[in-house]
Amino acid sequence: MRNRWFHRPLLHTEHGPEKKASWLELFYDLIFVASIIQLGDGLSNTLADDPAGSMLRFGVHFAPLWFAWSSFTFYSNRFDVDDILHRVLVFGQMFAVGAMGITAPLSMRIDSPDHLRFTVAFVAALMFAIAMTARAYKHTKDARAYNLYWGGVFVVGASVWSVSLLVPEGWHYILWVMGILAMMSAPLHPRSRALMDQFPLDQEHLSERYGLLTIITLGESFVKVLSYLATPVEKLKDLNNDGVVAFDEVYQVVYYAADPAFMGMGALTLLITCSLWWIYFDDVAGSHLREGLGNWVVWLFAHLPLAGAITGVGVAVKNAIKIDFLESPSPYYATLLTVMLAVVFFSVALIDKASYRKQSDLDDAWRVRLRVLSGFIVLLVGAVSGLMTGWLFLGTVALVCLFQVVVDMMMSPLEETEDMVAVTTSDLARQRAAGTSPEKPERRRFGPGITVRKGTPRELRADLYFWLIDGSWTRLMVVFGGLFLFLNMVFAALYLLGGDGAITGTRDDGFLAAFAFSVQTMSTIGFGSLAPGSDYADLLVTIEALVGLLGVALATGLMFAKASRPSSKVLFSQNMLLTMWHGKPTLLFRVGNARGNEVADAKMTVSVLKEEISDEGHHLRRVHDIALTRSTNPIFSMSWLLQHVIDEDSPLHGVDWDQPENQIMLIICSMLGHDATYGQTIHARHIYHADQVLTGRRFVDVISQLPDGRMLIDYEKFHDTVPDVDEAAAS
Repeated sequence: MRNRWFHRPLLHTEHGPEKKASWLELFYDLIFVASIIQLGDGLSNTLADDPAGSMLRFGVHFAPLWFAWSSFTFYSNRFDVDDILHRVLVFGQMFAVGAMGITAPLSMRIDSPDHLRFTVAFVAALMFAIAMTARAYKHTKDARAYNLYWGGVFVVGASVWSVSLLVPEGWHYILWVMGILAMMSAPLHPRSRALMDQFPLDQEHLSERYGLLTIITLGESFVKVLSYLATPVEKLKDLNNDGVVAFDEVYQVVYYAADPAFMGMGALTLLITCSLWWIYFDDVAGSHLREGLGNWVVWLFAHLPLAGAITGVGVAVKNAIKIDFLESPSPYYATLLTVMLAVVFFSVALIDKASYRKQSDLDDAWRVRLRVLSGFIVLLVGAVSGLMTGWLFLGTVALVCLFQVVVDMMMSPLEETEDMVAVTTSDLARQRAAGTSPEKPERRRFGPGITVRKGTPRELRADLYFWLIDGSWTRLMVVFGGLFLFLNMVFAALYLLGGDGAITGTRDDGFLAAFAFSVQTMSTIGFGSLAPGSDYADLLVTIEALVGLLGVALATGLMFAKASRPSSKVLFSQNMLLTMWHGKPTLLFRVGNARGNEVADAKMTVSVLKEEISDEGHHLRRVHDIALTRSTNPIFSMSWLLQHVIDEDSPLHGVDWDQPENQIMLIICSMLGHDATYGQTIHARHIYHADQVLTGRRFVDVISQLPDGRMLIDYEKFHDTVPDVDEAAAS
């Protein structure tokens, strides 16, 4: 029990209890989201006057807001405290953050004096951070060095920002940037690295906090759209004598909402936002930080542009609702959407570079390359958005986002779950040996190729070639189809950047015409109506022709290698049989050549996987070879019965066939042969479990002869068995 009025802050260590986001932290997040909504409104209001400058000022105002939030988050990560004094300090910083949000929209305007209020609000937020750090310094003697360092960082930042109140208009931005850079460089200092080694951070708590930050900023995108749709309804409440304008606005929104084109544009903006959520929470939020301080710093500071860019996307999608279906989008908001999306992709690429996913079939470097490529593609789309219709622009951007989601799912099809608790094979073997293994319901059986691989080192994961060859045809078609579309998008945008005369013979100068020309160039179709019209276009055609030739060679090689892999159509009997053969117990099974073609020099090997526990308690799963009465077949074209005599030298000697699963894990049958049709070696493999061995039965004969002399094999009865003759006679 501790006093709710006052108790000392306690240093949170890695050996302490698991730290979760507190209710106070979540309350703080609500103030933060309200502030970023105001900041987004300021960006929306100033974008048309000065697009580039407005986005830069937005970034300069967002950085201190993010830093104020991060200062409280890191304090909560390091210390456990929740008394009345702590809450008062946090509420004070929350009010300061709220004041930053209120003053930000006017402060972002050119030559606006409101930057003074914004400065005072941020300095106040830092002062509360200093007060919390000073309190921890007083009461936690073990962490005084940590608090002294970071308290000094906050003092430096507050001092630099305070000086900006005294400089002329415009110069304050320089001091703002200097103050933020000074605080952001603190984690890179050797002193900071030493303190981190001494006082390790709770990375799980930080991941949760920055995940909440991301989902809040993503939710703000929906708030933007809803606020736009709700604004005319609010105006309806304030109708005056000539309130026809407000009524018309309400009617217009209702009309648009019922219009399929309007609904389609809204669906595309929703798809973009949902894709960003998927990319972060299915990729970044589930990743693990790589070792090294540099990776931690990259992970941390990549969240700054990520959060700011997602806020900008929220502003852009709100205005994207107003884009006409068949008209070109506004250049301001098209640029804002594509630039902010590119920043999101580049930021996620940095986080991917600093982290790794344990359940990933492909090297994480390909995920980073995909993010970077997507960022450049959306930038090019934004540069030529004036030559695209509204639906084509939003559809293209949404397609880029969706493609990343699909590829991510294919790269990491499995995930860890809490209910899937694995039991080591040695524990299972000891339980079976002791007769204490619990009975479990029948479960699906998987072959060795379906083994789940966990924690595979990055350098040993599959490369792109193996990933495509080993995967399904759907995977190959999605990857190459997406690359084909994206490469043509890139070249189409580059052609349009060359001006009106870059392509001759087009019906219009739009994006679709340039895309069609790019497809013809890359695929060497050349209908003859479209042609390059400038030296710039000739250069691009040369580059694209080379890319097309290399792409065709790569795609052809992969598809040929995948399609030409020889496959066997060998049918194994569903069960093995244990019967008497010439007075000796014999294990037998049969295989059939379902194709009926000639397989020469077929060779069958059979092995049994048994569990062994040494006298010292060591567990081993050992493979023993089983000798067959005849392991080769010169011409395997129909059926082949294979036999193993269980004598004293057999690994199966002494097995209790009433409970064979206690001694036998698997019986593995592998066949190699030369396929005369393919002219290549083929292989086939089948695995029998212990409970698939039937005793006292024999196979039904499936080979017969037709009147004209041809042989007939009946695969409908291939797995059928009947009681053994001796047992049938005895009964």
